Amino acid sequence: MRMEKPSVKFENVSKKYILRRRSYGLKSVILHLPQYINDLHNPRVFEALKSIDLEISQGETLGIIGHNGSGKTSLLSLIGNVIRPDSGRITVDGRISMMLSLGTGFCQELSGRENIILNGVLQGITRKRMNELMDDIIDFSGIEEFIDSPIFQYSSGMQTRLGFGIVTALQPEILLVDEVMAVGDVNFAKKCDERMTKLLNNGTTLLLVSHNMHDIRKYCKRVIRLDHGQIVEDGPTEDVLKKII
Repeated sequence: MRMEKPSVKFENVSKKYILRRRSYGLKSVILHLPQYINDLHNPRVFEALKSIDLEISQGETLGIIGHNGSGKTSLLSLIGNVIRPDSGRITVDGRISMMLSLGTGFCQELSGRENIILNGVLQGITRKRMNELMDDIIDFSGIEEFIDSPIFQYSSGMQTRLGFGIVTALQPEILLVDEVMAVGDVNFAKKCDERMTKLLNNGTTLLLVSHNMHDIRKYCKRVIRLDHGQIVEDGPTEDVLKKII
């Protein structure tokens, strides 16, 4: 039984998506009217998460695993308030930083420097504080030569490095990571590991979605496995992983 105050709590949470069979324009509606009417009255529904109950304590490190389509990203997106649940209650206690996908939170027309400021302001950090963190973020990301160029000119690796640098520099209370870990050479991977370890030692709550079991073992003490939108395993990392590997 966990006595620590929870950072995240799900109570009977469900999320579903309406799947359209096709995209209809005016001409398509006219040509396929019966099918269009049928689609309106009988939409396909995908249940991403079904009646989830989950509690994550402050400072806990939770790995989230499962096959593609099992609900992992939807779970993180609900915590980050990117999407809303269809039913149930979600309680979050703490400032969140998210690395949910490559380029999320970046304005492609703005420079890297401008995006650093923008990302901080969107998370409630003052412009002054972001300017104080600027040199550290740029140095960590290793993209000094390109920092004043627009983001659309960055490679995928450069965007990930900058995103990782911003998110971890903000010292989040809750960190959500979806398949976006260290990229680049061995030296950069070492910097990422040191930054992550420092955050976790300082009490950051981590939720990590990954297919990389090495990362799950390295950073997470607890793992849940999702299957078709339901939690089918929940326990210490090695206890869960030995059942699937």
